[in-house]
Formats: sequence, C-alpha cells, structure tokens
Amino acid sequence: MPKKRIHKDRSTDIRPKTRNRVECNCTLHCNGSKWVDPRTFERHRQEMERFRTITSVPQSTSQFRSSMSSPVDVGSSSTSKRRRKQEEEEEDQDSSNSNYSDGDESNQTDYQEPINIPTKRKRYPKFRQTELIPDDENLNNDSDDNDGSDDNGGGSDDNGGGSDDNDDGSDDNGGGSDDNDGLNDNGDDNEDFDNNETYTEDDDRGFSDDDVPIEQFTAPDFDDFDFESDDEYPDANIEFNDSWILLWILKYQARFRLPDVAINSLIKFFRIVLPDANNERFKNFPTSSYMMRKILEFGKHLKRYAVCPSCNKLYNESEIRSTSGFKCNHVEFPNHPRRNLRKPCGTEVTDRVPTTSGFIIKPKMVYPLPSLKAQIIAMYRRPGFESLLEKWTNRDEEAGLYTDIYDGEIWKTFPSSTDSTDNSAQFFTPNTADSHLGIMINLDWFQPFDSASYSTGAIYGVICNLPREVRFKKENMLILALLPGPNEVKLHKINHYLAPIVDELLEFWSGVNLPSSEDHPEGKKIRLAVICCANDIPAARKLCGHISALAACYRCHKRANVVGRKSNFGGFDDISEWFQDRDPEEHRINAETWRYCTTQDERDAHVSTNLVRWSEMLRLPYFNPIRHLIVDPMHCLFLGIAKWIVKRLWIDGGKLSKSDLKLMENRAKQIKLPADMGRIPYKISTGDGFSGFTADQWKSFILIYAIPLMWDLLVTSDRNILANFVKACSLLTCRIINIGMLSQAHDRLLQVALLIEENYGQEFITPNIHLSLHITDCCEDYGPLYSFWCYSFERMNGLLGNKLIIFMFM
Repeated sequence: MPKKRIHKDRSTDIRPKTRNRVECNCTLHCNGSKWVDPRTFERHRQEMERFRTITSVPQSTSQFRSSMSSPVDVGSSSTSKRRRKQEEEEEDQDSSNSNYSDGDESNQTDYQEPINIPTKRKRYPKFRQTELIPDDENLNNDSDDNDGSDDNGGGSDDNGGGSDDNDDGSDDNGGGSDDNDGLNDNGDDNEDFDNNETYTEDDDRGFSDDDVPIEQFTAPDFDDFDFESDDEYPDANIEFNDSWILLWILKYQARFRLPDVAINSLIKFFRIVLPDANNERFKNFPTSSYMMRKILEFGKHLKRYAVCPSCNKLYNESEIRSTSGFKCNHVEFPNHPRRNLRKPCGTEVTDRVPTTSGFIIKPKMVYPLPSLKAQIIAMYRRPGFESLLEKWTNRDEEAGLYTDIYDGEIWKTFPSSTDSTDNSAQFFTPNTADSHLGIMINLDWFQPFDSASYSTGAIYGVICNLPREVRFKKENMLILALLPGPNEVKLHKINHYLAPIVDELLEFWSGVNLPSSEDHPEGKKIRLAVICCANDIPAARKLCGHISALAACYRCHKRANVVGRKSNFGGFDDISEWFQDRDPEEHRINAETWRYCTTQDERDAHVSTNLVRWSEMLRLPYFNPIRHLIVDPMHCLFLGIAKWIVKRLWIDGGKLSKSDLKLMENRAKQIKLPADMGRIPYKISTGDGFSGFTADQWKSFILIYAIPLMWDLLVTSDRNILANFVKACSLLTCRIINIGMLSQAHDRLLQVALLIEENYGQEFITPNIHLSLHITDCCEDYGPLYSFWCYSFERMNGLLGNKLIIFMFM
C-alpha cells in the first residue's frame, strides 16, 4: 500500500497532498472529456482560443500557400519550382472534381469545406534538389573560454565537433541548413500512398474537431513528484552533521577521477573505522555510496524524462520501463494531407540491457531536469542571501549613466502584470527586491569529453537581483536543464526540452510559496521572470524561434541580399527604412500560425516569408522575443568581427604576409602587461595565423595589441577600419558608460561597415557586422556589456565538462 505524503508543517491534517482536478472538454488534447490539473486546463483553454482565432476563416492548403507573398529568395532550384508548379496545377485540376462527403454532413454547421478527390499524382524522382535557407549553425567559432574549456557553443556541427573559422557565416554556401530539415518528407514519402494502400476520402481532409491539428510539445506530468517531501528517502538521516566527510570523498573522486567502485569501498572502510572512534557520533554514517547519495539527496529534486532519439519527444521514464520495445507515438503533422505522413514516429525509445538475472529495460536517451524550485529554496536558505538581493535598491542613480543592469530600460519598465488594463505597476521595486527575481538564461553546447565527439547542451540561469561581483559565481548559477547528446538539437525540436522548463517558469510567474523557515515562519511568496536571453547566434535562433541569421536580422527589418548561393547584409543607403524594431506581437501571431502548418513545405514557406517559427518561450506572457534576446558582444565583436577582419580580410586577402605575422609576434613578446591582464599566446604566426585564439584573447588583442602591432603594416583604408573598430570596442567595454559613449560607439561601428563595403565590396558585410549595430540598443536595455555578455556562461561549460560533475545529475 503506498504511503501517504505528510505536509511539511506536520499538522494534524494528514490528507494526501494532491491538487484538485477539473474536467477539460477540449478537443485538442482531451477528446471531449478528461480530468486534468488546473494549470493544464488553463493551458488547454488558451490553445483552444488561439486555434479558433487562426481557423475562424476556413482555407485550403493551396489558399494558405498563395497567401504567402514575397518569400526569401535563397537560391531555390528550378527543379523544385517546376515540381511545385506541377503540384499546383494538379491541385487545381483536382479541385474541379470536388464533392461533399456524406460522412461529413453531420459535422457541418454554417460552412461545408469541399473535399478534393484527386487523381493519382505523378511520381517524381526520389532525390530532388531542395530550396535552401541559409544555415547559421557555424556563425560563431566557439573557441575556448578564458578558463580554457573546450566548448563548441552553438557553433559546432551536428556531430558535436568543433566549428571552423566561419565566425559570421559569410563562407557558408547555404547547404545543410536545418531550416529545411525534412523538406523532402523523408525517403519514400514522395509517393502519396504505399503500394498496398488505396485512396480514401480521408486522405485530403482538412482540420477536424476530432483530430489534434498541431504538433504537441507538452511534457508528461509527474503526478507523484513532490519536491517538498521529506519522506522520499525514509531511511536517510538528512540531519547528518558530518556530511562534509561525504563531500570531501566526492571531491577526492573528482580530483583523481576514481571509479564508483573504489569510492564505495572507501565509504565502507570509513563506516568501519569512524564508529570505533565515536560510535554515538557516527552511528548513522552511510554504509555504501548508494546510501551516501540518499543522504546528500542526489536526484531527489530531479525529473528524468526518456527521450525519443529521432523526434526528441519526452516520456515519463517510469511509465515506459514496463514496456519492452516501447515505440515513440509522436506525430509531427497530425493533419498532413497524405495519410502515410500522419503516422507516429515509431522509433524505439528503450533498450533491453542484459543482466545476471535476465534483462532490464532502460531508455536510450535520458533528459535530466533539475528542479528550479529546489535550487531557489536552497539559495534562500543561505545566510545573507536576501540581503544581497536588496543591495541594488541602495544604489545612487544618475540619468543617462549605465553602471549595471538596473540602469537599463528593461529593469526599470518591466511590468508586474501582463493585463493591458494595469500597466502602471512595476515588477522590480524596492518593496519586492527580495521576492521578485529577474533571471538571465543562456543556452549553449559544449564537449564534455576530450577524446570523443559528443555535444551536450545546457541551459543556465543567473539571478540579476544579485550584485554583479557575485552574480556569475558558480554557487549562484541556476542549472535549468542538461540536454542529452551526442548531437545538437535540431531547430524547433528543442521545444520538447523547453516545455517542462516553461511550465515551471509559468508557475513562478504566478507565484511560488517557499517552505516556512526561521526568518519566514509563514513561508514566503516568490515571483520570477525571464528578462534576458544571452546566447550565441545559432542557440538564440533555436531558443526564440527566429530564422537563420544568414537570411534576415531578428531585431530589425533588414533582409539579406542573396548573390548566387551566398548572402550578405550590404547596402546602407536605405538604412532609415529597415533599421526599425520588429513588432513582438506580429512575431507571436506568425509563430502561432507556424504551428498550424500541415506539411513541412508549408512550414518552410511560412518561415521564408515571416522569418519565425514557434518557440515554447512564447508561452511566457511577458516574454519579448525581440528585445529580451540580446546580441552577445563576445561572439559578435571578438569571435565574429575581430576574427573576420584580421583573418579573412587581411591574412587571406594578402594584406598581411607570413613575415608580417612573425614580426607582429616578436613585437607582442616585447609588450609587458600587468599580471591581472590576460596576455595573448605567442601563436600569431602559427598555422594560418592567430591559431587557437579564444574570445578573451581576441578581446585583449583588439583592445591592447592591435594598433601597436600592425598599424604600420596596413594601408590607409585598413588603418581607418582598425581605428574605428578599436575605438568602438574600447567605448563599449567600459564598466560605466553613458548615452554619449553609446552614440559614438554606434557611429564607429557603422563607419566600420561602410568602410568594409567601400573597400572590399558589399559581399563582405556579414551578419555579425550588421548585428553589431544593435549592440548599443542592448546596452540601453541592460546596461554595460559586463552585465549580459556570455563570458561567465562559457566558464560554466568548462566546469561541467572538465570537472566531470555531470554524473551528479545522471
């Protein structure tokens, strides 16, 4: 008989700690009637309202495609255009033979959609050339951070390997784009039916009230997960006073990389020796590494999902363990016009692992999700933590001066409610300084192993209420998720991993009550909001649902110029027309519409026209996918533009010879710097030049070394480029900046772009050069670069990879 979970206050009320369920009658998820959690009911209701809005005017697939005008021209092939034209002619011919289905008459009210009965479509070559949308997977070269970690960031390829030097993607030929993954509907899907199938009226159906019309990214519920319960490990003594001994053993294991078997023997040895010294004190010392993990509560506040290796759908691990050979039942296009493309994924999610007693069933991929609630509770239990949260309220403010994130427009104007009738209340106020938290999140990929090509993703968070000097320390970092490898997640499939995170963030937005403590006997209500996303370019596009950076800018209306198979962002004569912020509400509407596309072709056409796809982050009512997504200066200025100018324009362009590089290296050795400033490595002439430079080393080179090392080696036009870029970087990297400095930095960066276009051509204006024009806007929203750039998050990659602490969550 299952035991009852008792409330934390140990009161006489011993009723089971469960939520009241309500009946949901939605047709999208519950098939008319199902008892669900109140939060699930509210989410279903909102999706039904959005669905009714989008489908209020019935339209066929061909009408939907024809309504999409002016798509991004990214080098589509003539073969693909002829194929689409033939299909449109066939659809026109099919529509002339349309008739009403007898079975559908009972479902029609005011409007009846004609059902097309087409003739057998023509067979086309199995392998055909597709329309290509430029890929931004290799926009950033995520080299080592200044701690020396070997991360690949978002710039690694799909196999987890490191990226090449195409920092801004200008050398990308447009191939291999994730934006068109599945464009050909995979293999035999070019045929309408299998050999043994016959045509039915159901094959050309439209939206039906009995069908799920959109791809579902929802995560399974953990009804038995209770992060507050003390009874999960009944045999563990949580109050064990000498837990420092166990922590020392774990650090000893990590330092010398010992196996678990050795640590298990060491713990058993301590269990024998310590009671002889003081039996009363060490009578509860653990008897094995298994019991040690129970005492330290490893995995107690952790959800584990089983993941489909193909489509990344999440499943409750405990539910699929009972089924041998469990296959994924996720359907990406539930309303696809072709019946054979409405089939479930069908990939096996589990493996049978042989043991001495037979077999056990384990998932092939596991997604560990640390509890955000547990991490927040642990931080609030620290002495002095709440006083640190309130420090920002005692700062001196001066108009037009930016010293930290609190001086930015986002912090000052963030609303406490998304209700349009109440815009006066602010989220961050002195009275709510210790209870209203603003977090900045970062998504990145790195390689935890030196000897294998394996990319692991991580989503971090930092609490911006904390002072800047402690904000990015590892003990104050939040780990929101650890994404499984071995490859990076493809584009919109990351929504499967984001769904449970967003569920918890929505709960925090409404308010979460912390358990009672000495300082707060009645508990404390905490609210939390995501106010900033700091990522490299590829990760930013996946996180917020924007199109490839090689196709268009996500902040303004600038679209790339496509010449052949390459794109560029040249042309500044009409800057006043396109250098305007995009509308976040329009972004949301277009992202919602993407969800209701019934085929991959419709999705690709929609993305090419509207430049967006769906992201689970849009479920956060306060989230602005334009302003809250910053341009990261580390990747844009130093790993992007600085590296591009020096290596691509000057070294590859023949402006700097091998002898010039050797001369620069000798000059660098003569420069003496203070000990607290990072020196660049003496590898300027190694290989192709500047081999293995990290982002921090590129920053030091530009700010300190560039002008004295290479000024007399450049022609006048290149000197002007270098001088303007160095001046802009020097202004932006100041710890305290003002409006005048931001304006001058913007003018300098614009001058760099104009000089490169004038001297090298329009094709050399890369996405990073364009995005740099938006960095000053980010500073106005979030303060100096030190407040939001990604250097500190890159250090966390090094800790997770090099220190091998991932095992704590596995």
